[in-house]
Amino acid sequence: MLAILAIIAPVFLIIGIGYALTKQGFIQGDVLPVLSKLVLFVLIPALNFGTIANMKIEDVLVWDFLGVYALAAIGAQIVGLVLFRGWLRNSLPETGMKLLGSSMPNSIFIGYPVVVQAFGPEWGHTFAFAVMIETTVILPLALIIAESGGQGHSVSIIRVLKGIVERVSKNPVIISLILGLVVSGLGIALPDFLTRTLSVLGSAAPAIALLIIGGSLVGIQMRGNLRDISLIATIKLALQPLFVALLLIVWRDFDPVLETLVVLYAALPPAAIFPIIGSQYGMRAFCSSSLAVSTVSSFFTLTLVLALLIG
Repeated sequence: MLAILAIIAPVFLIIGIGYALTKQGFIQGDVLPVLSKLVLFVLIPALNFGTIANMKIEDVLVWDFLGVYALAAIGAQIVGLVLFRGWLRNSLPETGMKLLGSSMPNSIFIGYPVVVQAFGPEWGHTFAFAVMIETTVILPLALIIAESGGQGHSVSIIRVLKGIVERVSKNPVIISLILGLVVSGLGIALPDFLTRTLSVLGSAAPAIALLIIGGSLVGIQMRGNLRDISLIATIKLALQPLFVALLLIVWRDFDPVLETLVVLYAALPPAAIFPIIGSQYGMRAFCSSSLAVSTVSSFFTLTLVLALLIG
């Protein structure tokens, strides 16, 4: 257990440092969005492209990982749909946002640092596999439900899909992934100076991302139904990784490390963009509260998951 804590503790300690620095005013709140853009538009794409471009194409498109990850997320959303829409009778926009929090992991800001700590930098690129499914499956399904009706949010599915395609096409992480796949598929060797530059930029991503997570927790007040917040945390942190584990029992065997990683990614807390998207539906306070509870709780759940996976 001490070995597991040695892996997970630094990640959450840096989150705590980010919280403290922001709380004390050393990092101003208005700086956090700038740092987030730096990570999302420069550091992560540099790491993403530099890593994938130097890999073989067959090692990037791991369909087994993608399939298991997608099906488990859909399973989590089905459970959420039954609970929030069927049992609690939430509106479609409210249900869609709760499904997003219940199924879309924070694979960039928390997943990448945890994987690097636990498995080494050679496996850090796998966060891009998770992002592919999150961007093309998890997020679109939640938005389709949210936009399907209710309180002025009803629009055509065509418009929703168009907006999703536009969002994906402008996502720097996806763009860097596609460019990396092109370079990898064509067998182009990157110059050594470029590889080193990308590596230096990418190595800065984990620490800054974790500081941002900690800083973003400052000022969050617990608002909203504690029952619903607890349901989101339970589905996200417990049921989704459980669904992955069950799928792996019946799925054909693939790389043992990737099998372990797909469980780990599914066990991550909700994505940092959860409150940002929720604000479009008047749910920023609730989504922020859910994110805070899930992120803090994930210290214990991720420790347990890692203990079961590699302990």
